[in-house]
Amino acid sequence: MNIHLEETPSHTLAKLSGEFEIDDAAQIAEMLQPIVDQANAGLIVDLSGLKQINSAGLGELIALITRSRLSGSHVVIVNPSPFVRQVFNVTRLDTWLEIYEDETAAVAALRD
Repeated sequence: MNIHLEETPSHTLAKLSGEFEIDDAAQIAEMLQPIVDQANAGLIVDLSGLKQINSAGLGELIALITRSRLSGSHVVIVNPSPFVRQVFNVTRLDTWLEIYEDETAAVAALRD
């Protein structure tokens, strides 16, 4: 899996692509946890390029979002691939995650 970060004045965009393997959980923690540990930080996680996700990936996303809520930062998901969206639906995470169809809507949600 690849993670590409783009910094803007209002938020960080993390684009995940490829296939989430069990070893990738550490990479997500290393790269994204420092962002969400900052109070008032905004993180958009773009999953459009993520072909598959496993339980380790789901666990890492849940941990990341939980951590953000404790620190006062905000994490939203944008444009999950069809497979990832189906996993969110089956696990009912789609009712807990903030998921947006495009980056514009995700940025607007961070401002609210």
